[in-house]
Amino acid sequence: MERKTKKAVLSLSVAGIIIVLILFLYRNKEEFKSILVPFFAGAVIAYLLNPAVTFLERRGFRRVAAAVTVYILILAAFAGIASYLIPSAYREMIRLTEILPFYTFKIKDYLDTLYIRFSKSLTPEIKEAVRNNIDVIQAYITKKITGAASALIKIFESMINWVIAFIISFYLVKDKDYFTNIFKYMVPLRKRQEVFKLGSQINTALTRFIRGQLMVALFVGILATLGFLMIDLNFALLMGLVTGIANVIPYFGPIIGGVPVAILGLLDSPAKALWAVLVVFVVQQIESGIITPKIVGDSVGIHPVFIILSLFIAAKFFGIAGMLFAVPVAAIIKILACYVFEKIAGTP
Repeated sequence: MERKTKKAVLSLSVAGIIIVLILFLYRNKEEFKSILVPFFAGAVIAYLLNPAVTFLERRGFRRVAAAVTVYILILAAFAGIASYLIPSAYREMIRLTEILPFYTFKIKDYLDTLYIRFSKSLTPEIKEAVRNNIDVIQAYITKKITGAASALIKIFESMINWVIAFIISFYLVKDKDYFTNIFKYMVPLRKRQEVFKLGSQINTALTRFIRGQLMVALFVGILATLGFLMIDLNFALLMGLVTGIANVIPYFGPIIGGVPVAILGLLDSPAKALWAVLVVFVVQQIESGIITPKIVGDSVGIHPVFIILSLFIAAKFFGIAGMLFAVPVAAIIKILACYVFEKIAGTP
């Protein structure tokens, strides 16, 4: 009886500490968010690079040597690519922010021209309503363009966080067994086999989806950039990068990536906008018809309705950044839900 009492007191104490910790984290979520972002990014990088390290380890490399080799190769490849791409993309972003006032004026002028052209046949009441809505549209478009440019620049300004994340990922990969053992000892012995089996299923689903989507995004980004260069679209490299990253988001990615492309084309000429949209359309047809079925396939096994629902929920609470992780999280929830239902159905 005394032993049960001690166990109950211990359990309540642990639960109390966890609740206090959760409340503390919630009240200081913004501070902790800035602290934890490099660790989260580092964990994602480590997860993506771990298979390559394990591959070398199975071929006779020691874990540390395998990790160092993979990271040196990644750094060399990144340095070679970034030496051209990053300065070019950064210059394009700076140029975009410099000419934003000009683009804002062109948007206003274009909408005013449309208003003058079609307002002759409108009643005074409708004219006033259209005029007010045009002002709202102008303010909205200007705000979105400015916000997008600022967000892109912040990516480069936060490079120090990416450097920290890369260093953290190296230690996570190098000392994988250490962190795995910590997790293993946190799981009760009688549940370890079951938990590890569940973890293996989650790992398989995430591996197929994440690596597949990254490969698809790379192909889409390259094809889109080439297409934008062919039609001489302004900021072709930057728009190709945006199109590739947005493509990670199922269904809505092409729209999110296509809107800024269409706006930039329209600011040049309606014909350029049509060509830009056509490039996005052709690239998406190649992606959906050839690239994705070959690389990704039905990697998560979730019905499109539930994928769209998860994207809406993620967008509501976490914005576009949340949409990037919506499908992997939905895949994890599906696996956990299936596990719980099997347990309930199997209970006599």
